Amino acid sequence: MKLIVLLLLLSISSPVLAEDNVKSKVDPRVELFSIIFRLAGNPEYNMNFAKTYVKDIHVYFDPYKNDPVVQFAKELAEKKNIGFSKVMFLAVQLKFKNNELIRVKESANSLNDKWTEADANRFVKLANTFYKTTKFSDFFDAHKEVYAEATEAFDQSVNEFDKNWYLNYYGDHEVDYQVVIGLANGGANYGPSVMPVGGKKMVYAIMGSWTFNEKSKPLYPKDVYLTYLIHEFNHSFIDHLLDHKDFKVGLERSGKILLQKEEKKLNAEGYDDWHSVINESLVRACVVRYMMDHHESDNAVQAEISKQTDKGFLWTAELVKLFGNYETSRSQFPSFEKFYPMIITKINELTESAKPSDK
Repeated sequence: MKLIVLLLLLSISSPVLAEDNVKSKVDPRVELFSIIFRLAGNPEYNMNFAKTYVKDIHVYFDPYKNDPVVQFAKELAEKKNIGFSKVMFLAVQLKFKNNELIRVKESANSLNDKWTEADANRFVKLANTFYKTTKFSDFFDAHKEVYAEATEAFDQSVNEFDKNWYLNYYGDHEVDYQVVIGLANGGANYGPSVMPVGGKKMVYAIMGSWTFNEKSKPLYPKDVYLTYLIHEFNHSFIDHLLDHKDFKVGLERSGKILLQKEEKKLNAEGYDDWHSVINESLVRACVVRYMMDHHESDNAVQAEISKQTDKGFLWTAELVKLFGNYETSRSQFPSFEKFYPMIITKINELTESAKPSDK
């Protein structure tokens, strides 16, 4: 009888657990925009780890290198620094309707400080023409088995990922989690979000792919990819807080000092503005807190702190310690936003005696 009851409980609980996992997908919006900026020459969209897939992209799309949307992408990259996550923020702000991309109506504009309205609208219009001219859907459909292989491998690797941690940790509202595999994006990962009118906030982890076997099959070892997945979702709960006027004023000077202090290393990571340095600092420290909350070994925690320190985020350990205080003071600070003034105070303290590095 006990065995029967146990089996019944497992049969009931297993689907629930399965449904609670975040399932990845390959998204045509992300692939379309990634390919356009690959053709435009953006280095971050021109990594070649997925050798077979990248070859397929170039064979199919290179004849369209002079397409108006590719030329406009080049102009945006050169004159307005459009690249990296800015490209993905626009991609996820779109939806398909009647086989055409249209912009989603938002309750809060996710493109602020990234795209002008005129540039975004023009780019979407040109991208739609490119989509039809190239018969993009034919290319996408022809690679569905490749995409399925990648998403299955990724999902199996990170099946322990705990999406429920975010709402508990940040004290934020309910959100819709989306994991997207950027098969040709190499080591670049992005964490955009969009707030549709009348709907849940949609938070994305757009994961690159940089580990493949000798047959060009994607591999996603947990010890490599899980922390990056945690990292990208953190952005959707942290970055927007710096848009708060008081927070921005409180951190601008310190953010510039931190950037100047480790400018070479931070620039090499793709961060050349103080806003990004502040947000990345918080995101990376919160990855460590996730690891600690999920009982990762001390060695793993220290290795993650060391990895971030080596990348130029010398203050990671101090922020990890600070966020420990946040975790033990939730009655006083029910949300990360409420704790933000303490973050400002700490970062300002850290930069009081900071001087530019000679590295």
